[in-house]
Amino acid sequence: MLKGMTRSGLALSLALVLSMAGLATAAKAQQGQQQKPAYTLAEYNAYQAAAKETVPQQRVKLLDDFVSKFPKSTLLPYVYQAYYQTYNQLKQYDKVIEYADKLIESDAKEVDSGMKLQAVYAREVAFNFSFNDKAPDATQQAQKARQDAQLGQKLLGELAKPASMTDEQFAAQKKGPAALFAYTEGFTSLILKDYPAAEKAFHQALENDPKNPVTYFRLGVAYLQMAAQEQSAAPSAEATPATPPAATAPGATPAAAQGTPLPGPSAGQGNYMKGFWSLARSIALKGPTEQQVRAYLQNQMLVYQKTACQDLLTAEMNQLLQMAQTTETIDPPATYAPLPSGVQLGQYLQNSNLFTIMQDLQAGGDRATFVWLAVCGNEFPQVPVKVIAVNTTADGVEMQVYSGPTPESIQKATTANMDVKVVNQTDAQRLQKDNIVRFTGTLASYDPAPSFLLHWDKAQVNPADIPPAKPGRKPAAGKRRER
Repeated sequence: MLKGMTRSGLALSLALVLSMAGLATAAKAQQGQQQKPAYTLAEYNAYQAAAKETVPQQRVKLLDDFVSKFPKSTLLPYVYQAYYQTYNQLKQYDKVIEYADKLIESDAKEVDSGMKLQAVYAREVAFNFSFNDKAPDATQQAQKARQDAQLGQKLLGELAKPASMTDEQFAAQKKGPAALFAYTEGFTSLILKDYPAAEKAFHQALENDPKNPVTYFRLGVAYLQMAAQEQSAAPSAEATPATPPAATAPGATPAAAQGTPLPGPSAGQGNYMKGFWSLARSIALKGPTEQQVRAYLQNQMLVYQKTACQDLLTAEMNQLLQMAQTTETIDPPATYAPLPSGVQLGQYLQNSNLFTIMQDLQAGGDRATFVWLAVCGNEFPQVPVKVIAVNTTADGVEMQVYSGPTPESIQKATTANMDVKVVNQTDAQRLQKDNIVRFTGTLASYDPAPSFLLHWDKAQVNPADIPPAKPGRKPAAGKRRER
């Protein structure tokens, strides 16, 4: 449904169309009477009685009587017009569409382009208010509405400027109808899965109505659908994110000094960014469904990026929304840098190990930002470390440890580069300084250089690496335990 305009706003736009077309029904009927009308006086009087009736329900009855008595009257186009205007008052939108279509499809000479333009406008308003995408004939409805939206744009372009208007006034008054026709073409193209056509039409609608949150939302959906299609058409290796890497086992070759090369752009990335921007602009304009759009944007960013750290995603979204509030452009500004995709993050993980990751994080800047998005919240198995210090806490055990790319670097370590919280493992209390152990844990945060420190949570030490419990002390001879 069309939520971007109020009903009063649509009525105003319709009034402008009527004004520009200069086709008041009664006046035209009277003019026809003065020029040797092709209808009888009885037809004219019956039509006038219906047209002047102020009660909509009664007017419908008079129009029904007219059609029953004069089924071939040349005044039928005016009757159809009175029908759809009356049903619009009654909010019976299916009837508005029915009678507007009768007028649009009429080949009577009385129906000129201005009269047809009015009917197309009323029809498209009714369609937007009443369309149900679950209806059995939803596709056919959308096809017809798109066809009429294109007709409306054509007729609006052909409309002659009234002599009483300046060029600027005429252009300004056409903006409302132009926005409606373009929006409807975009909306119906979206329903018909013609996403490039939808994107083009929504752009045109926003050029005429630049602060419509609903149009921005629909434009965002069109971009995201195009992006998803591009991504699904990409090679499977690119379309499927990789799983987190294992830590390099002791004895591995030292990591490269410059870390892992960052992946290039992924399929659909450009349209994803445009889609996120359009949704953010919709939110910034505070439409009636702002909260729903906000939730949708957050979900789509998560689907796109697949980061395991919600706080990082929230920070990215907040930055985007702040930019969208101050930059009023249809397309994203050049300052909006592309966000890494889940595909890119997965490719990085696939080509990395824990020690290249540590090097990249210590490098700082954009590289560290990218890498942290890739690794935050991921679980790494069997990380080899040397215990520097161990403390028992209320929740379990917290270890200060060191890990490096080779057994020699681990053995020689005297300072920690990791903080590890071990939970639900009481045996870990037996760990001591200088123990060499392996643990599996989740990356929670890190302190950047110069005092670089990785923080791990929900860790479990390999049971085989925990020192055995010391035997209990036996009571001295000749003494009994007190009961």
